[in-house]
Amino acid sequence: MSLRRLSTSAASAAATGLPWASSSSSSSSLWRRTATTTRYTMTISSFSTTATAHSGAPLSAPKPISDYTPYLTALSRARQPSAIRALLPLITQPGMLSFAGGMPNPATFPIARMSMTLTDGTVLDLDEASTREALQYGPTPGHSGLVTYLSALQDQVHGPAKDSVAHDRAVQLGNGSQDLLAKAIAAMVAPGDTLLVESPCYAGTLSILRPMARAMGVKLVEVPTDEQGLVPEKLAALLDKWPSTASATGEAAPRKPRVLYTVPTGGNPSGATAPLHRRHAVYEIMQKHDLVLLEDDPYYYLQFTPDLVTANAAATLSTPLDLAGARPYATHLLPSYLSMDTDGRVLRFESFSKIVSAGLRLGMATGPAPLIERIFLDTQSTSLQPTGPSQAMFLALARSVWQNKPDGFLAHAARVAAFYQTRRDRLVLALKPLVDKGLIEYYVPKAGMFLWIKIKGVTDTRALINAHAMQKKVLLLPGVEFLPNGGDCAYVRATYSTATDEEMDEGMLRFAECIVNATTTTTTSAQ
Repeated sequence: MSLRRLSTSAASAAATGLPWASSSSSSSSLWRRTATTTRYTMTISSFSTTATAHSGAPLSAPKPISDYTPYLTALSRARQPSAIRALLPLITQPGMLSFAGGMPNPATFPIARMSMTLTDGTVLDLDEASTREALQYGPTPGHSGLVTYLSALQDQVHGPAKDSVAHDRAVQLGNGSQDLLAKAIAAMVAPGDTLLVESPCYAGTLSILRPMARAMGVKLVEVPTDEQGLVPEKLAALLDKWPSTASATGEAAPRKPRVLYTVPTGGNPSGATAPLHRRHAVYEIMQKHDLVLLEDDPYYYLQFTPDLVTANAAATLSTPLDLAGARPYATHLLPSYLSMDTDGRVLRFESFSKIVSAGLRLGMATGPAPLIERIFLDTQSTSLQPTGPSQAMFLALARSVWQNKPDGFLAHAARVAAFYQTRRDRLVLALKPLVDKGLIEYYVPKAGMFLWIKIKGVTDTRALINAHAMQKKVLLLPGVEFLPNGGDCAYVRATYSTATDEEMDEGMLRFAECIVNATTTTTTSAQ
């Protein structure tokens, strides 16, 4: 089974349904970045729909990966381009008279123009042409101008794709990173498969995976974590000892996993951030066992450093942006798994919800073009494209306030990170009385929005939250919600993102009373 990469003319590529087509007959990848621009072009690959993937037999792991067929589900391999979506690049050709597409007439749209008023008072106006474009069907990968801007951001922050990687890197926008992650999981996790997931694990991802476990027999294997994220030794032990033969009772050996999922920076719920040496160790294990990583990193730009708040003290989120703040902030960002990917093993997901707006529902996937293509084809048949107005609003910010430079986004992200660092510090202060009384313990996160708090004297926090905290009108999430396979959990997740100083003080005072009441009740019941 080999990945067949088709060279194609512009016309024949357009007929496949892909929005941007390469006219080079020597194109060797799905999405090709040219020497003069960061715009990506794309040709279509052919995957065998009869191949037997996801078998338990070990592969001789090619480094780098050239054929992704064994990592894909039968459904994903069977996806083909949409004939309707293929019309979009043809309709825009000069002189084309189209009677084929189902595009609505923009004259019927009740919205003529859009404008945004920023927190510093600046007003950004979208003219009629830009507004009309935003309201009409658009390219499946995303607005070409926005894809170009974000591709430049990825190259600046994570570096360009390594020369050793067999396929070019591609970017796909989506309606939030959760949308893209769900599509990637559907493409790579088949019935009966085994998936490696960190524990505790983001509840949103578990909402995708748990129904697959119940209905499709997918096995979720938990990889332990600590305050530095995934524990490489635990991951290696799981894989090195993976059974290759049936058990003594005749039960078939579980399929060896092909995919690992983690939130490496400011983990949700744990707040854990993997240091560089652990990232290298995990990547080496991935190479040894031929894994692909789903790097879910929505809190990457919320990394905290001792001088971050000081460096941004003179600015607020509503003062004019100074691009000079970008580089000092960026130098402190940990290298991502994507930045160290020499084999094409990393599919990275990012969200703009925490940096720009959650309601825009705009996210981004970056990785090897053959894997991005599978998300692209899924999008063609489901959501069709990222939402047009959301992309238009983001692009307006990029082109004006951020001066069409990645440094503009980074300077804004530095301010946001500084804000959340102050909120983290304030919640830590509010929790000090609970620590002093011996009620709780936790580590201070280096990124993100969450504290992962262990309640002393409690084996499981469900009753603490459901019976005591809710009665006191203070909400935290019980840790069991983040355990892939359930079980007792003595932890709760607390977020410091929106509460005021006063609410933090009052909330933790109430929570301390809840802990005392819960532990007293438990002790009395035991007697």
